[in-house]
Amino acid sequence: MDASALRWTLGIIGIVLLVGIYLYGVHQSRLRKRAAMETFTREEIDTAFIEDEQLREELDNLNLVMNDDDPLGNLDAISINPALEANLSESSLPCPDLFIADVVGDIEAERMISYLLKHPDHRLITGEEIINAVNHVGLSINTNEYLEYRDFEEVQFTLASLSEPGHFAELDQLEFNTLGFICFIDLDAVSDAARSYEIMLKKIDELVRILNVKVYQASQDLLTISEITQVRKNLKS
Repeated sequence: MDASALRWTLGIIGIVLLVGIYLYGVHQSRLRKRAAMETFTREEIDTAFIEDEQLREELDNLNLVMNDDDPLGNLDAISINPALEANLSESSLPCPDLFIADVVGDIEAERMISYLLKHPDHRLITGEEIINAVNHVGLSINTNEYLEYRDFEEVQFTLASLSEPGHFAELDQLEFNTLGFICFIDLDAVSDAARSYEIMLKKIDELVRILNVKVYQASQDLLTISEITQVRKNLKS
C-alpha cells in the first residue's frame, strides 16, 4: 500500500470514529433526558396521588346520583373543600360577626341542615360575583328577596346573606356585597329531604367553583366528606 492510499484509509477510519463518538454522545444525552423526564413525571404523579388518596377514598363511598340532566349530577365530581380532613387549619384572622336572617332563625336547629359559604380570609363577595353565580347555578329570588333553588316546582333549599339585612333585595345595586351565604334546607318544608340534600350539595359545589369560597358547618368548622356521609346516613334512616 503506497503512502497516498494509507492516508486515505486512515482518514476514513478517523471520520468513522468521530461519527461513532458523536452518535454515542447523542444517544447518552437522550437517555439522560428521558430518565429525568420519567423521574419528574413519576414524582409528580406520586405526590398528587398521596395528597388526594384519602379524599378520593371517601368520595368513592358516595353514590353516583343520576345523569347530567338531573340537578343532582355526579357526586364524585364534588370538591366542596378539596383539602384533606387531616389538614383543617384556617385563617387565624378573627371572623367578623355573621348576620343570621329571620328566615333562618325561625327554623328549629334540629329541623334544618345548613352550611356557610364564605372566604377563609373573610373577603366580601360583590353583587356582580353573586349575580354571575346565580345565573350559572339556576337560583332565583323569591318574594321575600331570598335566593332559592326550585326543582319540580318545589323549593329544595334557600340562601340568605351573612351580612345585614340578610336578603338580596338590593343585589343589583353597585355597592351590594356580603360576607357570604348560609345555604339551608327546612326539613319540614321539603317532600324528600335526602334528595333535597343531594341537590343542595351539587349546587354548593358549583358555587364553590365559581366564587372560590369554602364551605363551613354552622359551627364554622370546615365541612368534611365524613360530615356529608353522616348526614346522608341520618336522612336515610
